[in-house]
Amino acid sequence: MANYIEIKRADLRAKIAPNNGGMVAQLSISGTDVLMFHESAVETTPMSAGGSPIMFPFPSKTKNDTYTLGGRDYAMPMHGLVKNSTFAVKHQADNAVTLWSDGSRSQKEANYPFDYVLEIEYRIVNSSLISTASVTNMSDVPMPHCLGWHPYFKATDKAALVFEHTMTSRYNYIDYVDEPTVTDIDLSKRWDDVFHTPEKKEFTLYNRPDGYQARCILDDAHNVLVVCSWVEGAVCLEPWCGLPNAANSGRFLKYVQPGKTESYTMALEIKKYIQSQG
Repeated sequence: MANYIEIKRADLRAKIAPNNGGMVAQLSISGTDVLMFHESAVETTPMSAGGSPIMFPFPSKTKNDTYTLGGRDYAMPMHGLVKNSTFAVKHQADNAVTLWSDGSRSQKEANYPFDYVLEIEYRIVNSSLISTASVTNMSDVPMPHCLGWHPYFKATDKAALVFEHTMTSRYNYIDYVDEPTVTDIDLSKRWDDVFHTPEKKEFTLYNRPDGYQARCILDDAHNVLVVCSWVEGAVCLEPWCGLPNAANSGRFLKYVQPGKTESYTMALEIKKYIQSQG
């Protein structure tokens, strides 16, 4: 059964689901929902329930659902291992919560041969929800990984959306090649595309019909943006730190050294549209 931790500051509120992959289940400003979320699906299909799930150690799909490390093949499910995990609460305050999880022995044997701790901190500061994932490598060898966020932005009228980004390349994940980018993206059309190498580490979604604007500000580790528009009632604008199949290709693959911690931060700055605005 899903349970939620609510954090809030002024008009911005978020509900976090520690038993369901540590995801953000709800984000709202002055009662206006920013994320689509279907609570009835969170127990069975958390990645498609909406909200903002976390993808670790590798987002997307590895080729043939496997990757090779140290001369051995490992299985890697779509979007990684933590989407169904239960996170424990490390710290909680009115406007912040920190969750943590680590890998099981069976995962280490079958999927990911590392001892690690993954901490997720959510903080509301002014008009922003700041999400920070910290990955600690407790093994004695460097640990490859990529981290991805998967927010489902509520969108009831996709033809009215305005989306701005500065990605300079589009990645063909079928043939594993780069192609020219697309700057003018009409989200009313079907997109399931991967872009990378931004000029500026941010993007903005203007959603006047649903009454909000979301500006996503990213740290330097984020190089990839996935645009998926075919989900009913939502658009998925997903900041990642690595490309699909990075576990095999090595493109934008991250490493955390033994005994060290690497952190990745995404800030969602939310503004509410007033209908009388021009």
